[in-house]
Amino acid sequence: MHSDRRKLRSVEAIGADRDAGAWAARVLDGASLVVAGPRGSGRSHLLRGITAEIERLGGHAVVLHTASALSREPFGAVDAAADPALAMLRTPSDDHTVMDGVLVVDDIELLDAASAQAIARAVASRSLVAVLAHRTARPRDIEPHDDADGARRGLRDLWVEGLARRVDLTELSDEDAFRLIDVFPDAGLLDSPTRAALVWRADRSRALLRRLVLHAIADARAGRDPLEAFRSIAPHSRLAVALERHMSDMPTDDLESLAGIRRLAHLEMAVATRFFEVDSLQALTARGLLHADPSPERRLTANDLIAQEAQRRLGVARIDALVDAVGRRMLAESDEWWSPAVAVTIAQRWHRLGPQLSGEAAHAPAVRARIALDAAREANDRGDASHAAAYAARGLKSADVPALRLEAELAARVAVGADGTDDGGDVEMRRRLARGVVEDQGHERRGETSPDRALADARVDELLAQAAHAGARLEWTAAAEFAGRATAEVSAAPAARLRALVAAGTAEAIAGGWRRARVCYRAAERMLDARYVSDGLLARDRLTALISMLAGHQIAGADGAAVHARLERELARTAREGDGAELTLAGAAAAIAFAGAGRALESRRELASAMSRTPSAVADLDTTMIELSVAEELALAGRFDDARAILVRLDDRGIPLLRRSSLYVQTTILAAEGRHDAARVAARGAADLTRGRSAAALRIRDLFRLTALGAASEDEVDELVQLAATTDLPLAAEAVRRASARSSAEEDLPVDELRLHALWSTRDVSREHSDAMVDFPRPPELSVATGELTAREHEIALMADEGLTNREIATRLFLSVRTVESHIYQARAKVGAASRKELGRMVAAEVERERAAARPSAPVEDNGVNPAAPPADEQTAALPDLPGTAPRFTRRE
Repeated sequence: MHSDRRKLRSVEAIGADRDAGAWAARVLDGASLVVAGPRGSGRSHLLRGITAEIERLGGHAVVLHTASALSREPFGAVDAAADPALAMLRTPSDDHTVMDGVLVVDDIELLDAASAQAIARAVASRSLVAVLAHRTARPRDIEPHDDADGARRGLRDLWVEGLARRVDLTELSDEDAFRLIDVFPDAGLLDSPTRAALVWRADRSRALLRRLVLHAIADARAGRDPLEAFRSIAPHSRLAVALERHMSDMPTDDLESLAGIRRLAHLEMAVATRFFEVDSLQALTARGLLHADPSPERRLTANDLIAQEAQRRLGVARIDALVDAVGRRMLAESDEWWSPAVAVTIAQRWHRLGPQLSGEAAHAPAVRARIALDAAREANDRGDASHAAAYAARGLKSADVPALRLEAELAARVAVGADGTDDGGDVEMRRRLARGVVEDQGHERRGETSPDRALADARVDELLAQAAHAGARLEWTAAAEFAGRATAEVSAAPAARLRALVAAGTAEAIAGGWRRARVCYRAAERMLDARYVSDGLLARDRLTALISMLAGHQIAGADGAAVHARLERELARTAREGDGAELTLAGAAAAIAFAGAGRALESRRELASAMSRTPSAVADLDTTMIELSVAEELALAGRFDDARAILVRLDDRGIPLLRRSSLYVQTTILAAEGRHDAARVAARGAADLTRGRSAAALRIRDLFRLTALGAASEDEVDELVQLAATTDLPLAAEAVRRASARSSAEEDLPVDELRLHALWSTRDVSREHSDAMVDFPRPPELSVATGELTAREHEIALMADEGLTNREIATRLFLSVRTVESHIYQARAKVGAASRKELGRMVAAEVERERAAARPSAPVEDNGVNPAAPPADEQTAALPDLPGTAPRFTRRE
């Protein structure tokens, strides 16, 4: 308990100008302070810290507590304190007696006029050292006026007259907010999307964030989703009181804008300005209480916690009337403007009241069908199939519209395809494809030209479906070809192009073409970074892309820290734009990111939280692959039961990719448990599935495991070397290096050796991103210790330096050409040589240096040049590893 309290006390140290010890030292030197900050900025925390530090440093602090009940009584707060040291404030003397101690007053805006004047007079006459804190107003806040304001202004202005030092406390930044969350006990229960959502809901207030975090941790302990629990806050609870105080000065226009847009989720900015004050919308957007997405329509989302309190203050009836008025106006002006967000609220009202009370029969059938279509689409996109079916059925009674029939059919599928075998991802693709076809047919019926974009989107989704099925069969070269053809559809919508690029990148990575994968990923990153994209990219599109990119980096053995940093930035946007489906995707992406960083428990937490929200948002195949990744990390972390529990409940459904991945994870678990014979059987099963398939990244891993477990044949070792030589995957050289550095006599292998991919770095990569294609760093020209190479590798390297071909070397040494190639590749991996030619030159240069070292030292000539020293380029080659360059691989001791 005491350690928890110490952690919570450290909250006040996070942020600028919050060093209580430094301020206490200034005060004891005779400097008065005026601490200013808005509500929730941590003024009280800082004052308590300064008071404690004054006492610790041997001083005396007199704390004057203010209260609204005493603000109209002359010297009300002074008399209530009953401290003899404060008598000088009521009856000042002419001898300028200095008060013993430091006066500390929080919330000076609650002081009565007499006390405020007396304190100001004492500070000005240097007979009192005081630490005074007052609340500053936020933009647009309403400040009630009373008769004591003039006297209080004298206190606030002490710093203006040079009589005190002003300390400005800024509002909580997002970075500091995340640091504060980590301070709380059991903060590890909160997943990444929840943390991002808490930071946004706190509205930059430390006080509100503290209550939100404590509330969220309690909900997480009880097995509830903290974000769902916030939809119903108990009146008079600590959180409710903190929220009420936080919003006490907000003007009515802002309250109405927040509460209205909360009910009209994703309302377009142009439509919002028809019903809400423009100044209010702009101010709330600038402050962050309203979020406008990057689409041309600038769809708005309100901070739901603040907006919920706004509705409570204004009354539900007032907001209901406002939303109904918006709907009636849109129906009356439907030939002029239309908003799907408003249409959804109308459909909800009609659904709730029924045809008799809602008055829907008074509107044209085409309008009723349009209302139903927007509502059915929105429900289907949220995964709410039951409401989507209800809206579609209601609309079909008004008009037989193909688009409505399609939404009814999509709702009926829920999470399985029409043939009963496809997973959620296939349904999502079919949904986009079918909608495009229906819209295209609609244009043809009206005699209009068929839109190229709809056709291009349909082709993209069809090609990506074929790529997904090829990948499931472990035919990743074919998958890369299908996805590559999809990237050529330049007239497709941005979301479709983004899907194509990341699919092509991931397929290329698994097939063994990391450089081609990076080209696709860079193009996708440029789309994600674009400030303005025609038709916009929804949170779901961006998160799905990040999931694929994270998986591609992990499979290729590449450092995915940059993509992880991008995900952390995306979480802030998702917390504003997204709903359950988007939060599920964000959690799935975070699970992959933590798995790639070797953080097994965090990875399991993210996935469990994600799947508790809207599991249908992630395709079944993707979910299974993520779960397998989490299970492997748990096994490597020694949590065998947890890993096996995940593995037992998974069904590979006869899909080769899932079957192979399941066997791969079984190998890890069995090896971790010390059951090496069973691990070899599982590893053999995985390798049998990738034999002859175009999945180089997976095949290299399987062959490496067979080698590491002592179960690989000579041909399989040669295949591993050949694959590593013909691919540019980051894990390729690592596989050969690790395999070649082990003795064949080493049988019992630690489980950590089965982790082929290197853990992702933890450096700050947020500023390292560049749109330009980044070439792979070439290893520096290093000196090579001949003891690192076997005698045969050393001999072959010198022959290569002489210009002999591999066939000539094989003939001279009575070896096969494949054996010579294997020796050369292993030698290159050991010394970090970029090519065969460089290997020979490095080994030859080392031999020459050894010979030079054995000769007597030559005298230094007058020009300062040592004739025995190696040439300048060889001096450069002898330099040690430099920061930012590829490491030099050496044999492990």
